[in-house]
Amino acid sequence: MKLLDRYLGKRVLSALLKTMLAMALLVIVIDFLTRTHGSADKYQTPWAMIGLYYLCLIPAILFEYHAAAMAILVAGLLTLGKAVQDREATAALAGGVSLHRLIRAPLCIAFVLALAALATGEAAGPRAAQTIRWLNDEYFSRYTGGNRAGASWAHLGGGWVCHVFKFNRTALSGENAYLHNLGADEIQEIRAGRIYWDREKRQWLLENGIWCKLYPKQDWAQSVTRITQIPAPFSEAPEDLFSLETSPDEKTAPELARNLRRAEQLGVPTRGLWVDYHVKYARPALCFIMMLLAIPFSMRLKQGGRTAGLGLSVAIAIAYVLVFFATVGLGHLGKMPPFLAAWTANIVFFAAGMLLLWKTPT
Repeated sequence: MKLLDRYLGKRVLSALLKTMLAMALLVIVIDFLTRTHGSADKYQTPWAMIGLYYLCLIPAILFEYHAAAMAILVAGLLTLGKAVQDREATAALAGGVSLHRLIRAPLCIAFVLALAALATGEAAGPRAAQTIRWLNDEYFSRYTGGNRAGASWAHLGGGWVCHVFKFNRTALSGENAYLHNLGADEIQEIRAGRIYWDREKRQWLLENGIWCKLYPKQDWAQSVTRITQIPAPFSEAPEDLFSLETSPDEKTAPELARNLRRAEQLGVPTRGLWVDYHVKYARPALCFIMMLLAIPFSMRLKQGGRTAGLGLSVAIAIAYVLVFFATVGLGHLGKMPPFLAAWTANIVFFAAGMLLLWKTPT
């Protein structure tokens, strides 16, 4: 590593760490004063649990809320902008140092930050999101569980379709289950008063109902069997049937992809969630793109100092957020392909950064 790389690298890292710390503390303070403080006081939440909550919130602040990407943008604009205003960049360029050589260290730092964001999102992010959900349920609300909404599962094993009119997702037990299977030679219908998941046997059980079979090719002959308790005629486990009810933030990208492919086999709409899958990769890449944008803008900061750099950072951040959430929203509505919905903002700003960098006077 050359002297120039160490010099610029240290300044960028120092500004980056300070900015990330300031952004994280700002979000934590605002969240505590506007939301958590009231809930914690109402439900007498221990301070240790409040501390754990905000510790787990840090990965989301830095990477899900784009704080790390905005911090690298600010660090690049302030550090390189100061080098331009102090004539350090001019002296380096006049001494035969190319622009690409000058910006090597800041770009390397941004690339490493993008990799760190991806690794953190895959390793610590899901566990932190799960802990936050548990803390919200246990310490910041009067969560009682027992969601009684109905459930419907199509394309089950053996061609079965199941509808449960009242289902408790916590107990994995439901009332008034209706199952049917439309075959060429046989039509089957099951009506059961109760369906539940036996955790020891790892199977669904039906209780108190009837099983009707109709034979269209035999003058609609039928047979009726009364049910006391029998195994359900499908073998899908709850983790398959309810996998998409868990937030994508609580899963790694490969895990989410597996869930989505399995859900598609069950006939569950997944288009919007494929957008969330691609967003898991698009967010970390933004860290590198923001530094790519910061470089040409900083080289044009002839005056204004920190105020101009911060103002420009805010303008770029607002522009990116508007494009990002607009395209992601269109993806969730099915108006854009999932990959393009997640990556359009990055592609646009990457192209803008490359064009500005190419046109930067040296």
